[in-house]
Amino acid sequence: MGIPIEPTEAQYLVLNVLDTLEILRRKMYDPSIGVWYIETLSPSLPIAALQRDGEISPAFWNVE
Repeated sequence: MGIPIEPTEAQYLVLNVLDTLEILRRKMYDPSIGVWYIETLSPSLPIAALQRDGEISPAFWNVE
C-alpha cells in the first residue's frame, strides 16, 4: 500500500462551504487516491466525488 495522500486546502474549503450551507450530509475520504466522496441534499448531485483541485463531479455515472 502506498503513502496516504493528504486532503488539500481546496477540498477543505469546499467542504466548509457545503457544511455552512447545511447541504452536506456525509463525507468519506479515500487516502489512496486523495478524493472525498460526499453525500449532499442536492437533488441534482446527491452523491459526488470531491477532487483534489476542489472540483465536484458525479461519483457514479448512470450508463444505459
